[in-house]
Amino acid sequence: MPEATTAVLVASALLVGAVSAVVPLLAVEAYVVAVAAVHPTGVGVAVALSAAVGQAAGKSAVFLAVRSAGRSRWSRRLHRHALEAMGRAGPVAPDRPGSSPWARAGRLLRRLTGWCLVVLSGRWGAAVVLLSGVVGVPPLLVVSAAAGASRLPLPVFIVACLVGRSVRLCALALVPGLVGVLAPEAAPGA
Repeated sequence: MPEATTAVLVASALLVGAVSAVVPLLAVEAYVVAVAAVHPTGVGVAVALSAAVGQAAGKSAVFLAVRSAGRSRWSRRLHRHALEAMGRAGPVAPDRPGSSPWARAGRLLRRLTGWCLVVLSGRWGAAVVLLSGVVGVPPLLVVSAAAGASRLPLPVFIVACLVGRSVRLCALALVPGLVGVLAPEAAPGA
């Protein structure tokens, strides 16, 4: 019977992970910690790994949705702004003394977007995705969308996302055991 419960927990973690990958209001971290607090450590880690696979699948869907929109004028403009921001396709328009704060903010946002696309398209792209997966800064949902607009290969994105989320969620699954919150059947001498 415990194997059936574990299978249900692992399957539901996969679903929670996939849904929470695109719905930020659902926190997969809370689910993993809650399961790890009331079940043995092995079950918590299995749930964490399953949730990481679900997260990677959901973030890959975001990546592919943005990548498929790459044929649009919007995406081509993003790439042009990326090149402009890095000074490779002509000068970026400087801030005019009389321009409005909104116009300056728009130019700053275009420069920032361009810089992000260049970084994600370069050799540091996988590291940014990995860092975002482990730490959560910058948010992985935003990084997934930006990576889809960049030239980062899909397999590299999937591996970096899966490894990052696995590290984060497994670490969270181990926390209840480290602080002494053990399920009655997992407690020593029970």
